[in-house]
Amino acid sequence: MYSKDFGFKIKQLREKRGISQEQLAEALKISQSKLSKIENGRIKKIDFILMDKLCQHFSITIDKLINIPNGADL
Repeated sequence: MYSKDFGFKIKQLREKRGISQEQLAEALKISQSKLSKIENGRIKKIDFILMDKLCQHFSITIDKLINIPNGADL
């Protein structure tokens, strides 16, 4: 999965739900540092397993996750 805005979308979802980076990282079983790098665009590719975990955590489809417009009401 690649998108320069993907990390920002994850950050939007996380912040909209009042979840800290640490909490989300723990739920996804990744380091807070890795999540920070994803959100800040320093990691631009994530594997399908992590994408699936994100979708399960936020109760959304992969299609929805990929196509969330920046600034959308989540």
